[in-house]
Amino acid sequence: MSPQDQLVVPEIKTLPIPSAILEEIETFENEALKTLAGEVSTDLFKPFRLQYGIYGQRQPGVQMVRIKIPFGGISANQLRRVAELADRYATAVGHVTTRQDIQMHFVELKDVPTIMRGLAEVGLTTREACANTVRNVTACHLAGVCQGEVFDVTPYAKTVAYHLLRNPLNQSLPRKFKIALSGCKQDCALTPIHDVGLLAVKRADGVIGFRMVAGGGLGSAPRMAQVLREFTPMEELLPSIEAVIKVFDTLGNRKNRNKARMKFVIEKLGFEEFKRRWEAAYESMGYQRPSHEPIKLLAYQDEPTPLIMPTCNGSGAPSANSNGHANDIGHETPFQMWKRTNVVKQRQPGYVTAAIKLFMGDLTSEQMLCVADLAERYANGNIRTTINQNMVIRWIPETQIESLYADLAAHGLSDPGAELVEDIIACPGTDTCGLGITSSKGLARALAEVFPAGRVPEDLSDVSVKISGCHNSCAQHHISTIGLHGVGKRLGDHVAPHYELHLGGQIDGTPKIGQMTVKLPAKAVPAALSHLVAVYRRDRLPNENLSAFIGRAGKVKLKDELIPYTIVPAFQDDPTFYYDWEGEEEFILEDLGPGECAGGALEMIENGILEADQELYQAKLLVEKHQYSVSVNKSYRAVLAAAKAMLVTEGLDPSTDSEIFLEFEQRLATKGVVPAMYRNLGKQVGDLGPKDTTAQSALAKMEFAKGFVEACRAATEQMGKDLKLAPVTEAPVPAKEAVVPATPVPAAVAPTAPAPTGAPVYDLRGVACPLNYVKTKLKLEMMDAGEQLEVWLDAGEPIKNVPMSLKNDGHKVLLQEALEPEAAHYRVLVEKVEG
Repeated sequence: MSPQDQLVVPEIKTLPIPSAILEEIETFENEALKTLAGEVSTDLFKPFRLQYGIYGQRQPGVQMVRIKIPFGGISANQLRRVAELADRYATAVGHVTTRQDIQMHFVELKDVPTIMRGLAEVGLTTREACANTVRNVTACHLAGVCQGEVFDVTPYAKTVAYHLLRNPLNQSLPRKFKIALSGCKQDCALTPIHDVGLLAVKRADGVIGFRMVAGGGLGSAPRMAQVLREFTPMEELLPSIEAVIKVFDTLGNRKNRNKARMKFVIEKLGFEEFKRRWEAAYESMGYQRPSHEPIKLLAYQDEPTPLIMPTCNGSGAPSANSNGHANDIGHETPFQMWKRTNVVKQRQPGYVTAAIKLFMGDLTSEQMLCVADLAERYANGNIRTTINQNMVIRWIPETQIESLYADLAAHGLSDPGAELVEDIIACPGTDTCGLGITSSKGLARALAEVFPAGRVPEDLSDVSVKISGCHNSCAQHHISTIGLHGVGKRLGDHVAPHYELHLGGQIDGTPKIGQMTVKLPAKAVPAALSHLVAVYRRDRLPNENLSAFIGRAGKVKLKDELIPYTIVPAFQDDPTFYYDWEGEEEFILEDLGPGECAGGALEMIENGILEADQELYQAKLLVEKHQYSVSVNKSYRAVLAAAKAMLVTEGLDPSTDSEIFLEFEQRLATKGVVPAMYRNLGKQVGDLGPKDTTAQSALAKMEFAKGFVEACRAATEQMGKDLKLAPVTEAPVPAKEAVVPATPVPAAVAPTAPAPTGAPVYDLRGVACPLNYVKTKLKLEMMDAGEQLEVWLDAGEPIKNVPMSLKNDGHKVLLQEALEPEAAHYRVLVEKVEG
């Protein structure tokens, strides 16, 4: 591309913004301005902002804007607009994510509405790219051109994505919900790690449909999805997905974010019971029953450019071999290397797809403009992002590939190795993410020496390397051959950045979660992985790939090989181990001290009331915008959040709506801690509200919810660190209060338990902080001064925190010892002291 070409940017084609979307953006703008003016608190604004795809960064005062790109499909015209906005309002850099979105960072809140309008003019949105919603629907970037696909899943992915966008069912889920579609058995879209995964299949009679799996997910507790339907007819696709979302919305854990994903619903119910609930939800959604009519698909124009037959002197690739590279990798030209690693033949004769390798998903606004121009010059103007954080241009005439390479090279976009082992996947980590622990991008750059682009030997061709900056697995480290996630490790007075190494994960074939093998200091990871590869080449069997070798060798052998790389020298001997990759300051982590259980419980209560306020805030905005049924949902969630917050005082953490209403009625409402008008909450609030909800009924629900939240706030504001709630004036108090029964001692552990103390046993194994403390406190309140209680606790935070908190309350801790030789559980003997 000549310098003159670089100055010519085609005019961006825009369309009028639909009135409903324009009103939506104006609502966001009004609330953003109020927040900037201090009229609305940032805590109240946060969930509203997330609903619109705007995420806070670890740097104060700036935002990350996430653009939703269903199935990764974006036009040249749209990409030019993204480039323009990134250049004007962000850092002139776009970031492609593992969900095929595009993000812009360091955006000021005042500029976000302008960005939203600019995106809406070209048919793009940020709506529901974050928050507890259905996130971007992903699909294989080769859908429609893949040689092995059953059928093109593109129109189905687009239809599912837009059907759920702004859908009332999708506005206030317990946690995020992810959907992916794959067109062939290779499963490039990774359906087993999604809440709903759809794999294209064809029956013997030629009818096409989807194999539907549910309940997958990564994070700190990775799970593989299970088969819900072996064959889902196309006319039943949308109702089947909606019924899964309905079950998740009803039964998902809304209190504990760490247990809120759908995989935990399935784990608690069992898959057969989950399937039964799904079937019941499917039948109960009467207006959505399938009519057995064909699904109405949204169109996606992706026609090829006409092929021009080459002359005998055409500009095709050098004929080193059929794949365009020399027999010896070491003697390849840069073009041959790029063509071998980045170009794929399409199922349509004469066409190829070229992958543009983006280093960890980043490209500049100038490079976006270049990719847009080249997509129009060599193909049909359509681009797709990939789940490996790259971009591809499809429908390129095979004879034009060398010319395309030259243009890419002129703009720094011709790196080889796209979608291969050297194309390391890394989340933003501590660069921008507020949850990041380590610099995943810094480590990825360091590993470039271990896996040099375009020059990795053939025996590692099917290997993947993924790095997450924390356990949340945004880079999907659990399913890679070599996966790493960042942690901190305290060594004396200093903390060193570390990575937990997971080996042997895969999706292709039999899906498998990688096994955590060893914890490595960040600075030793490149050397450790080099040694791992050397051990593989030393001990492998003929034709054995790395994944198979890892499975055969096993964790013990590989851990023994890597143990030398786990050693961290003392800070005074080598302080570099205590600095992260590319870090300029010593690595630190916030360290919370023990004995703060009461404070933790109060924080849970405060967070619950805050969540209720946040839901009411959105309910009010939705009523103003005439979205009454969704507003009722928000009012309902506000009541639930406040009721759950109050139940912390009883040491309870119920996970379903019905349990919350039942426990609140039995344990709190009957004690008169809220006015009598809030008895029988479940019957008064009801469920989500019909589609014909009126403004009057929505306002009535909101006013009821507001009054209840205020009553709960008033009750908790009168409560001290003892977590005791007082009855409201003149409220009826029952003669006998409900008692939390002690969990019976399992007989199976009796033989391994130490000698009995003679005190009653309260088994709180498996109960997390601070609820274990709250339960113990409540139990002691039912005892007389001088009586003793033996409490069983888990190792780790429970045994570290609970005894100290009981001492802080003035009780005597008489004994603290392990229950079994492995010290996985402890017992604490506490004597009540009258307070």
